[in-house]
Amino acid sequence: MRERSCSCCGVPWESHARHFRCRECGVFIQCLECVLTRHTLSGWGGVVCARHEVVRPQGVGDLQKGERYANMDYILLSAILGITAMYIAISYNIACQWKINFPARMAAMPEAMRLDLGRVNLLYGLPVWHAAAHERKCQIQNSLTYIPGVGRTNGEGIERTWSGFNPMAWATKEMVGGARADAFEDKIDHHNFLKNINQGTTLPRKLILAIDERDRQVAAFKDVDSTLKKSLRKKWQKKIDDWIKDPSKPNPYELEGGGPSEAAIRLSLTQEEAREAAIGGGKLHRSSVTSFLTAGLQLEESQRRIRTELKGRALLASDQSERVAEIRRAFFIKLSKFRKLQEVYMPAAVREVEREEDLQDTDLPPPKAEEVKLYLPSGLGTSEREEGCRKGLAAMEAKLREGQCRDALIQMWSRLHAKQHLITYRDTAVAGQHAATRAYTLIERVRERVDALATKYRRAQEALIALQGRAACGHLKELKAGDIQLDEEREVDARVQRKLGEIGSKSSRRQGGGLSSKEKMFSWIWTEGGGPGRDEEELHDSVRVEWSKAKARKERWEEEVKLLREEMKRVLRFLRWHTMWWEIRRATHQEGVTPELLAGLQAYAARQAAIHREIARGFKRVWDQSVETAVRQAVQEDVLVAEGMTMFVRVCELETNGGGG
Repeated sequence: MRERSCSCCGVPWESHARHFRCRECGVFIQCLECVLTRHTLSGWGGVVCARHEVVRPQGVGDLQKGERYANMDYILLSAILGITAMYIAISYNIACQWKINFPARMAAMPEAMRLDLGRVNLLYGLPVWHAAAHERKCQIQNSLTYIPGVGRTNGEGIERTWSGFNPMAWATKEMVGGARADAFEDKIDHHNFLKNINQGTTLPRKLILAIDERDRQVAAFKDVDSTLKKSLRKKWQKKIDDWIKDPSKPNPYELEGGGPSEAAIRLSLTQEEAREAAIGGGKLHRSSVTSFLTAGLQLEESQRRIRTELKGRALLASDQSERVAEIRRAFFIKLSKFRKLQEVYMPAAVREVEREEDLQDTDLPPPKAEEVKLYLPSGLGTSEREEGCRKGLAAMEAKLREGQCRDALIQMWSRLHAKQHLITYRDTAVAGQHAATRAYTLIERVRERVDALATKYRRAQEALIALQGRAACGHLKELKAGDIQLDEEREVDARVQRKLGEIGSKSSRRQGGGLSSKEKMFSWIWTEGGGPGRDEEELHDSVRVEWSKAKARKERWEEEVKLLREEMKRVLRFLRWHTMWWEIRRATHQEGVTPELLAGLQAYAARQAAIHREIARGFKRVWDQSVETAVRQAVQEDVLVAEGMTMFVRVCELETNGGGG
């Protein structure tokens, strides 16, 4: 059988593959060679359009001994031969390693297959699901989320394509080369035909999802971005621009220094606990109104500490029991002095305390420290504050409460990053039961600290609302469980992202895990109150990272909408061109053809022209539907598409009428 060669440049494929031999000598390679001694091929590699999952022309090649660079280089360059583009984005599950010497390897290729890297920019990324198997730094450096222009392409289309081709292996493994090639050619043609013919339904469904998610991300990002100082925003944007131009510069999507070490986190927690213990047992200052209010907040903090110690525990260990008892003793000592000061600054509070004591059942034990009502100004009614408190006392507490809220959020930033750093370290570097238990214990300590900070914020915010009203506290929002999150770049994150990949697939398997699109929006806690201004920029690099990630996510969804609209236009333009092409073929007179054959050729051309014309009309008819109709039809196929769409349907229309180009 004649050796196969590239149809464009004529380079023999088998000769090229034999020229490159693996220089490694290891047990794995030896075992692989032993297994393959009786087989001509070990499989085949392919290149697929990452946007539409169509197998590229000349995009499939045989693999003699596994997925070697020599094979994949040749297949890729054959598949993109003749493409005129300024940018080509390549998604490959080992792109981080494969790209390193690709220009040098390409230089050894036949001249006709080489790319002019002075005119074509190659971009490399990891498919979103495969990226999870790479190191954290590698994930961030090669994430498709941070590559401008790719939209929300997930890069996993090749895997969905393989799922349809894999059964062919059993049917073709004993075939001779020619028969095998013909069988796969037929299968690929059918696969591509189905992908193309389904564009009429898949593209508008993707566009509905993309517009909805874009609006969510833009609105969420705008809310938090508007709180940043202009100079700070400009500085952070420059860091992103510099990295895009030169990836060797510091990555704006990761913390500088790589995050805290386990020892540093443990030391920080120990120091915090020591400071809190010192505050709880310290002396009560009585020199000013501010000191009086501060003492009340310290008593409130002691109560929170006791509740934290008791939370979720039916029985306490001996050391915990002693610690709680000590905090309670210190609390009551300070409380007696605090009550005396309340007689001076808050007569209304004293009356409330006396009324509570009169109502107390003498047969019941007195309230525990964590159950005592302190009656700070925020704990009184409006009339009691005005008549029974020193003038200005409520306003002073409001300022202290606002400071409490901000301090809690700032500490929460660092604790969330510390928690995620520990989780990543545990998942990638911890082995053995002892080390795993140690890591788990430390993670739990950090989690408890985050919960305590959240409780502190909520109590301070409630007090602030009681003092000033909800309207005056709009910048300090209600802290929900979903807000206490760190934006994780696991690309299997969003339900919408999974749906984009599943739309148009023959079967859509439900994938668990990952965050929903609502959960992936940028939490307001990261830029509350102007972000890390007030000389805090260097201390809170985490805010910059979260802002950068949210901005990238917003931009990718904006790009996705633009790409889908342009793709819809080009689909219609291609169908119109192909219709005209068949019409020209039908009208072209061919020399040396009998009248009977000519009539048959003209009839075939007319039929093809009519088919493509009708396909274009059908696509246009579907794309001109209102959003309500399009969503209703999509729901019949997959009810998940309708989640979260109700508000979206009411406020915007699908802009496809201009798709005729």
